[in-house]
Amino acid sequence: MESWIPVAQADSTIALSWNSGASALILALAELLLLVWLLLRWLVRRQGGRRRAWRRLTRQVRLTRQAFSAPVREFLRFRAAVRQLTRLLAAEHTAAVAHHALDGADSAVRPAAAQAFGFAVTVRPATRRDGGEVAVRLAGRDVPAPGHPWETDDDPLVWYASALDAEDLAAPDEDGDGTPRVLVPLGLSDEGVVFLDLLRGPRILSTYGERRATRAFVQAVAAYLDLPGGAAQVLVARGVHPRFDGPDLDSLLDTLAAAASERSRPVVVVCATPDDEQAARLAEMADAGLLCALVVGPMSVHRWEIRVNSRGRTETPGLGIETDAAPLGPAVARTVRKSRAPRSQPKGRPVRPTGPRPPAGPDPRHLVPEPSASGPGPRPSPAPTPVAHQASKAGPPARGTVLAGPFAASAARSTAPAGASPAPAPEPLAPAVRDLFAEPEITGVSAAGPFDAESYENPRAERRNEP
Repeated sequence: MESWIPVAQADSTIALSWNSGASALILALAELLLLVWLLLRWLVRRQGGRRRAWRRLTRQVRLTRQAFSAPVREFLRFRAAVRQLTRLLAAEHTAAVAHHALDGADSAVRPAAAQAFGFAVTVRPATRRDGGEVAVRLAGRDVPAPGHPWETDDDPLVWYASALDAEDLAAPDEDGDGTPRVLVPLGLSDEGVVFLDLLRGPRILSTYGERRATRAFVQAVAAYLDLPGGAAQVLVARGVHPRFDGPDLDSLLDTLAAAASERSRPVVVVCATPDDEQAARLAEMADAGLLCALVVGPMSVHRWEIRVNSRGRTETPGLGIETDAAPLGPAVARTVRKSRAPRSQPKGRPVRPTGPRPPAGPDPRHLVPEPSASGPGPRPSPAPTPVAHQASKAGPPARGTVLAGPFAASAARSTAPAGASPAPAPEPLAPAVRDLFAEPEITGVSAAGPFDAESYENPRAERRNEP
């Protein structure tokens, strides 16, 4: 019976572990979230409601994204412009189309207006999608209405035609020879390159504006005119490029005036900031047909005038020509490298000769010419040795041995007498000038400082920058 009688047991107390640090953190986060919610609610009500607050927030996010992505997009556009301008300048077809378009426009306006002429052309070559387009700018009075294939828009001095039609517009002059032209690239305009003919009009192109961009523009144009096979002879005076110490402008003009009858090609003089007397002399010689001039800085004589801003964009007052010249420097540099690079051989298997094999004989590479009693003449060396093995020996190579490859320079230094400096190989002037001017200074986004942004139009800034 005792087993059935319930026995009262002592009460057991369950103790819960209490972490005061975690509890305080949870309470703090809850209070913080409550404060944030109250603050957001107050801000939304102050903005005028949820819709207006959301519109303003999305607008701020969009503006921030655009501010961070704008430099990247600008850099990508600049790279694309450099590639496009390089393709246009490196292709000889582009300059030929520009030449034909100017000749065709001149022949079209010559019967009605003898003094009118085409001085600038914009060339957008033909592609697979369309036939391209050329736009010729005319100067003169009594310009007639254009005929086929030319068309005009609001401006009667700008004629348009297809690039395919412009290829057939080459018209010789009265003497039967093509009209000589010196085409100067001004930059890109609507995916096309703009050329200015220096042999038309005043024959002087004056540039002014931001100092660094102006000099870089003139250097790029001078490098383009000095490419192999160019139509003009380029003479650079002192002060145009810091790494090219050319002749003084006065002495250069004296030399041109003395040898005027000996020139077979047009001469382009590149100079910087001429004074009034030099500018008057340049204008006089240009009117006489002795030269064309490309000038850094403003002038007070009859000239073509181009303004270059800090971002490399050009404006021609009175003519309405606006171009993007920022990619001109890198594009000309790439064009110079392409023109000087050796042409690659066409791919394919070499053709093996089918005729009889010639008899075996001594390798002509192992023939070492030495003086002999019977007279000069090559004779085979008794023990032909590879060139690399000969260069690795301690002794000097045999007289008359031709060393090729990287061993030639070390062998020449080892055989040179002590104290004698090796004479540098002579280099023609034109490639050296192209190397100097192929260093572009214009970038896609200008990072000019307070001194770089000074213009040629401010004489006080010129004196302040002088040491």
